[in-house]
Amino acid sequence: MKNPRKIVIFFFNFLLFSVPLYFRFVNEELFEFNKMILVYALTTIITFFWCIRMIQEKRLIFKKTPLDIPIFLFVISQLVSTIFSIHPRTSWLGYYSRFNGGLVSIMSYALLYYAFVSNIKKRDLFGILVSTFTSAILVSLYGILEHFGHSVSCLFAPGLKDFSVSCWKQDVQSRVFATFGQPNWLAAYAITILPLGISLAIQKRNDTGNKINETASKYQFFQKFFFGISSTLLFAVLIFTKSRSGLIGFAGGIFVFLIGVLVSFLKSKKIIDFKFTIALLSLIIIIAGIFGTMYTPSFSELSEKNKQAEIFNDTSISSTNLEELDQPIVNRLDLGGTDSGEIRKIVWKGGLQIWQRYPIIGSGVETFAYSYYLDRLREHNDVSEWDFLYNKAHNELINFLATTGIFGVATYLSIFVAFGIEVIKAVYKNKETGIVSVAILAGIVGLFISNFFGFSTVMVNTLMYILFGVFIIINQKETQTKQKSSEKNRVKISSPDQYFAITLLSIISIVILMRIYNYWNADRLFSQGKTYFSSGNYLVGIQKQVEATQKSPKEALYYDNLSNDYAKLAVELARTGQATAAAQLVNESIKASDLAIENNNRHLNFYKTRSRVFITLSQLDERFMVEAKKTIDKALELSPTDPKLVYTQAIIELSNGNTEIGQQLVEKTLALKPNYEKARWKASQLYESKDEIEKAIEQLQYIINYISPGNEEAKNKLSELEML
Repeated sequence: MKNPRKIVIFFFNFLLFSVPLYFRFVNEELFEFNKMILVYALTTIITFFWCIRMIQEKRLIFKKTPLDIPIFLFVISQLVSTIFSIHPRTSWLGYYSRFNGGLVSIMSYALLYYAFVSNIKKRDLFGILVSTFTSAILVSLYGILEHFGHSVSCLFAPGLKDFSVSCWKQDVQSRVFATFGQPNWLAAYAITILPLGISLAIQKRNDTGNKINETASKYQFFQKFFFGISSTLLFAVLIFTKSRSGLIGFAGGIFVFLIGVLVSFLKSKKIIDFKFTIALLSLIIIIAGIFGTMYTPSFSELSEKNKQAEIFNDTSISSTNLEELDQPIVNRLDLGGTDSGEIRKIVWKGGLQIWQRYPIIGSGVETFAYSYYLDRLREHNDVSEWDFLYNKAHNELINFLATTGIFGVATYLSIFVAFGIEVIKAVYKNKETGIVSVAILAGIVGLFISNFFGFSTVMVNTLMYILFGVFIIINQKETQTKQKSSEKNRVKISSPDQYFAITLLSIISIVILMRIYNYWNADRLFSQGKTYFSSGNYLVGIQKQVEATQKSPKEALYYDNLSNDYAKLAVELARTGQATAAAQLVNESIKASDLAIENNNRHLNFYKTRSRVFITLSQLDERFMVEAKKTIDKALELSPTDPKLVYTQAIIELSNGNTEIGQQLVEKTLALKPNYEKARWKASQLYESKDEIEKAIEQLQYIINYISPGNEEAKNKLSELEML
């Protein structure tokens, strides 16, 4: 193998180009899961060739950097938190629908950082940046097309070959997400590299230190045009995401960038191309003016406001009309939903309470979905998303604080502090690298702000560590002559020890890649199984899910879903007179549920599924209601403020003839969630059965007044009771 370093460079280019674009329709989670799997695979391959290079050159190739201590301590904090986690598997691999953030992903990002700084040279950076921004252009065009009603995804969606947006349940035209699956995730990606793109477009010199690339100076116009177009498209798609956190992060990042540019300009006035800067700035302003942002009006909206101002000056207008014209805009997750800011405040309070229970090392990496519900505030029941499972704190710092304690959040912050200090040093020491260094810092600051209102994802974490590496390389002092001669003197693999080491390394890498593929394939089979079962092809659906458990026998989610499907099918078979087959499936259902709890006894949803399984099976044998009650009792230990659990408990007691206990539980449900419509109905029925008509009327009146004003059934029943 003549030059493994060049292979490492190729795969870094491939990683930065492919990961933003990569997703698959064949998996349970289309976007983050596939990006995470690709990062795992490419990290394995890059590390393999990095090690091959070390074996070939017979030396340790590991570059020390100013971020070593913070990164090392951060990885240690995640390792310790994983070891003592309330559920180590989740901490190891990440929460199943998120994946990013588990210990394996953190280790992958750290490996990518050190592989990057140890193998990439300044002359390689221009190509790497071109790969990064070529992908960004394609992602941006993808999102821009969605804004105008055309999703490339729909051309590849199974069963639908249509260049529209009809393949998505989400309103992707209103808030685009391109190849990221969520508008905020796309926005975070855009703001992380936008300042860097702007800096590469407006700098007058193409050299950063000894030049990003020796050939770059020959293509000055190409560089300015390419990075200018990239930045413009990224800004446009950022607007189309309508991401509040993204726009706030971008504003914070640009503020840092402008300060850095000013400092760099004062040190060297020749560093900025003013003509191109003005052109790019004008283009960005025009885009913002045409389409507007969540915080600034478009030109057309300004025109409308001027017209409204003229109307306001008309003395004939009434105060009622004024109120109609000036309705406040509230950001909501869904029409009629609770403002996302209010929800975040409640979840953040719960996250801080988790930290109080696990102050030093947290509840375990990525275990927020398990630890939060013991501290879930009663106020959470008052929001529109009260029944959602929150697997993140929607604040990166609180998430780290809750799951990895003060050790985790302190070491995490130390990385940013150390990086910020290094950038400041670079700006004052080296006028040529200053603008690019500040741009990288601006992107990281923007991402940090965005994550304060959300959480990091696969691509932005990958970018963050790569950008750390870019900064280190452009500010390092190169000794090219020595390095080149060193490489030439160590290109041959000749000794038995080298061949043995390469063979062993190859076997280890192949095994890791096979395990990664099996992990991906298990998810694919699971997704297929669910699809087949829901479409009525029960046997194939069950078989695919069983295969998934064989590929990944420790994944509790697979058993959880399988147990529910077994139970449904058992009831169906019993109805058709196939008692023997139904009995077998009853046993399989209980066995699968047992395995789900055995592999993860911390996940609230698995207990909810188990209770549904037993309630379903109680149609065949009433004794299963006893097991359903036991399961609900256990679930309430994990989430004592969940009104749905208490209400289910009430229904079970009522079905067993325990009317008094059932009524008490219904009343407890309403104390936890006053606007629980089902519980109000049940309370009204119970009061009516006891001839407490006034109380029954109160429940119906509450439904009409506060929950469902247009509920005709409640109105009719209320009229009936008032006649008594």
